[in-house]
Amino acid sequence: MIRRTFGKTGWRVGAIGLGCWQYGGAITLDGQPDGWTGVDDPESIATIRRAVDLGINFFDTADMYGWGHSEEILGRALREANARARVHIATKVGFWHDANGRRMFQESRDAILRACDASLRRLQTDYIDLYQCHLWQTERWSEFLEAFDRLQRQGKIRHFGVSTNDFSLIQRFNSAGTLTAVQANYNLLDRSVEAEILPYCRARGIAFIARGPLAMGKLTGKYSPATTFAADDIRQRWLAPDQRAAFERDLQQVQRLRPVAAKIGCSLAQLAIKFVLGHVAVSVVIPGAKNRTQLEENYAANLLRPLLAAEQAMLTAALSPAAG
Repeated sequence: MIRRTFGKTGWRVGAIGLGCWQYGGAITLDGQPDGWTGVDDPESIATIRRAVDLGINFFDTADMYGWGHSEEILGRALREANARARVHIATKVGFWHDANGRRMFQESRDAILRACDASLRRLQTDYIDLYQCHLWQTERWSEFLEAFDRLQRQGKIRHFGVSTNDFSLIQRFNSAGTLTAVQANYNLLDRSVEAEILPYCRARGIAFIARGPLAMGKLTGKYSPATTFAADDIRQRWLAPDQRAAFERDLQQVQRLRPVAAKIGCSLAQLAIKFVLGHVAVSVVIPGAKNRTQLEENYAANLLRPLLAAEQAMLTAALSPAAG
């Protein structure tokens, strides 16, 4: 596994990590699906353990994924593999729910402190390597910073970060120059972070965690306009009348990437991951994987040579408006 320096921490993390959202399974939030179907706890645990065997040492989860179930699965798998000392665990705080399944926000200092203790119990560990604000926007960012500072002094977290594509929020979290990491969407269908966020992170030694490199599976090439999803799967939203046209446009763009993948001799998923890894500011990319087969395909992107300038140009041309 190729390793990269994780910002100012000095950690050497594998270029490919593992996003663990899917291990939480299906949940309903505000009456809408907000999780993944087709997951199996024994296979999830086996996948995490296989990741450790492959040298993957960065795992990202959140307390809202399955309302803690993802953290429980990750904690159990790492304990069974006796791997805690060899890996870095990142989790998040900010979203929660009430008794009726309606969205709530954990933004107060005391709520964040309590949430951290709950995450530590589920993860079966006494410290979290990277604790992140999960809210895309919040006016109470200073309370997150107060809570993170206390948790660091207590030894419950090593570093803190923020998970958002909102550049102004990132700047607020780094108001004292102490922000360790930013996690944001970055993939071939969404390159918005290239404008401000990636240059900002690189200039300040802030680690960048690239989430969504496969665009929730769109960039694997396995979907078509006829694809359906279970009613309790978050991807069902793509088929709603107000989102279907965008979904089908994305699928058309993905089809235009097939000749590039064929030229390089890799799968579409591997091409998508390799593209993200090609940016100098990216510290780690965190594709999800429901099973070991998906994990090993994603991992193999690590073994590909860097994309050539001509191949990068092919990607840009395939995704340009004129190509459509």
